[in-house]
Amino acid sequence: MKGYITIFSKMVKFVILVLIVDLLFGIISNHVFFLQKTGKYARANHVIYDTEAEVLIFGSSHAHRHYVPEILEKELKTTAYNAGAEGQQLIYHLALQEMVLKRSTPNLFILNIDEDFLYSSDIAYDRLNDLHPYYNEFKNELRPLFKLNSKFIDIEMFFRSYLVNSTIIHIIRYYLSPQLDYKGYRPLHGTMTTDQTTSNLIKLDDEAKEIDKNFVFALKEFIDNAKSNDVNLVFVISPTLKKINPNNKSLAIINKIATKENVSIFNFAEDTNFDNKLDWFHDPSHLNDQGARHFTKLVSERINQKILTNLEKK
Repeated sequence: MKGYITIFSKMVKFVILVLIVDLLFGIISNHVFFLQKTGKYARANHVIYDTEAEVLIFGSSHAHRHYVPEILEKELKTTAYNAGAEGQQLIYHLALQEMVLKRSTPNLFILNIDEDFLYSSDIAYDRLNDLHPYYNEFKNELRPLFKLNSKFIDIEMFFRSYLVNSTIIHIIRYYLSPQLDYKGYRPLHGTMTTDQTTSNLIKLDDEAKEIDKNFVFALKEFIDNAKSNDVNLVFVISPTLKKINPNNKSLAIINKIATKENVSIFNFAEDTNFDNKLDWFHDPSHLNDQGARHFTKLVSERINQKILTNLEKK
């Protein structure tokens, strides 16, 4: 009996030690996390806690690399910040939007639409780890979204070190090599060559791909949040050299939802101004800085036209 008591005592001490180490590591890591000046986490921190920009751009790399805030500010006579995040999809953008709305109410949300946004993607869920550091402060906003993919999220989020363990490498990386941006926008440089466009210029819709109902929910919630907070919303599809298959199921549903909810879609994937403009593209899917500046001005013109149209209707 005495032996069992000794073992139990040691186990308790070990658990207490683990919890203390976890607490200390979590406190230190959390402090360092919010000291970042550059990189994707620094940009997210700015969007969530600081920016008062009237126009916010959401989306994946096509948002992050295609929208130049200084041009939006000049053309729309307002303030803008690019909240795009490379590789992130709809649930991430919904979470970011909800955290923003808890603090401020911008005038306009621009959501750059990727045609495959509604297709099932394990990576989309995995990359939600980027939001873990905000869990304790924004539990009401993040817990329902994290639970879409994990029934054990409450247990996972109990450990402070777990909240930031996926960010440490990035923190070190951005400290050693600062990642500069221009109000969230990071330009791409270099141009396409003719031989780079000889194959795969049509994006084939994989019939085996399935629609993820959680992503459909996220898109609808994004729209509802904008409406309930009186924030204007437009969807934009970026130009691409890889033409979108007209039978794309994901995009068809997005268009249907947008039409039903009266959300304007500016579809530049069908804009012939970008056809064969290799000097505007960094790769078949992404504009370089020259192309991004031209594109941002066109988006601004469309938004101004929409504003004028709305005024005429009143």
